[in-house]
Amino acid sequence: MYKHRRVLGLGEVMNAPAVLNGDAAMLSKLASAAALGKLIDGHAAGLDADAINAYMTAGIRTDHECTTAAEALERVQRGMYVMLREGSAARDLQKLIQAVNPQNARRFLFVTDDKHLDDLIREGSIDHNVRLAIRCGVDPVLAIQMATINAAECFRLERKGAIAPGYDADIVILDDLDTVAISGVYKAGKLIASNGTFIHEERSTAETPSSLMDTVHINTLFADNLSIRIHHDSAMANVIGIIPNSIHTDHLVEKVNLDERRYFQISTIKDQLKLVVAERHHATGNVGLGIVKGLGLASGAIASTVAHDSHNIVAAGTNDADLLLAINTIAAMKGGIVVVENGNILSSLPLPIGGLMSDRDYEAVYSGLDHLNDALRTIGFKGDYNPFLTLSFLALPVIPELKLTDLGLFHVKSFAHTAVDADV
Repeated sequence: MYKHRRVLGLGEVMNAPAVLNGDAAMLSKLASAAALGKLIDGHAAGLDADAINAYMTAGIRTDHECTTAAEALERVQRGMYVMLREGSAARDLQKLIQAVNPQNARRFLFVTDDKHLDDLIREGSIDHNVRLAIRCGVDPVLAIQMATINAAECFRLERKGAIAPGYDADIVILDDLDTVAISGVYKAGKLIASNGTFIHEERSTAETPSSLMDTVHINTLFADNLSIRIHHDSAMANVIGIIPNSIHTDHLVEKVNLDERRYFQISTIKDQLKLVVAERHHATGNVGLGIVKGLGLASGAIASTVAHDSHNIVAAGTNDADLLLAINTIAAMKGGIVVVENGNILSSLPLPIGGLMSDRDYEAVYSGLDHLNDALRTIGFKGDYNPFLTLSFLALPVIPELKLTDLGLFHVKSFAHTAVDADV
């Protein structure tokens, strides 16, 4: 794959313990990339300064997982490029921008990671990051530099990032520098957008391989598959605590309600809901169960096949019947996002391409997301964050502190699965 002209290097190195402990398979990956002079991209969530030293020694030169200005400075002081993230689930830019000054700004660039279509339409992409940085007091030219030449140099895109002889003529025309009001977009010297309207005649199309249209394979689930047994007399449990507008979570230890058989009972009063991750690629039957706090749903359930990075089915809900309906609905439509309540499907957005992408145009998907958001309000969601992308990151076991996989609850700092029971 390294021979392909569009492969720049080794993507996000997430398994920090493997790097720090000199795991042979990890060292082989790092060495092969280094031997070919390829870039090695990082993912250093929660790593301290000593761990960053080890990452830099291993040839890992970037990180997009900072959540504080202090973390960002630790990384640039050691020669890393730091990506300031402002997406749909993780909104870190306003905290991180405090680390940027004219002397160190060349080591900073912008990312979204990830951004939903509705937010892209309403806010924009990297252009939104530029506007937000300017509103935070960054000089407009410096902010634009972070979005252009800094990113190009970080990823060795030698013909990108500047308007100069020998560079690709990819240009935006601004009517106003402070608000980054874009009136024209040129790609390879051709005007392709004017005043917010796409005007280029050519649109690329591609046939979707049939293998990507049938990727949801699960065994039939029953209520017993969703039962969480709490063994300790204290009825204390390890609970995933959602942090709004962040993909990090808190590790909470809370007392939970139990039925007469000592099974966890969902409590909307305590905002202790059930979280499910069901393996959906090979019908293994693996079902991970956990407790999540912070979604604030009053009724019903939500589910999605967008669940980083394994993209199993992830679901959260206030009762087992709606959870099962949400999961089965996802399977029937071969992937997507769904909101259910009291045995009824309130809204659904099919994502049949790999369970991740739509085969419809963006206007239809945008409308579908609006309907989903309306359904969320119906079942009681009042949060000021994107619950679907937040849900998707609850299944990513490389972001502290607690996450859930199809094999169970995962404690990121110890990099091992753990029980839902809290041994206190």
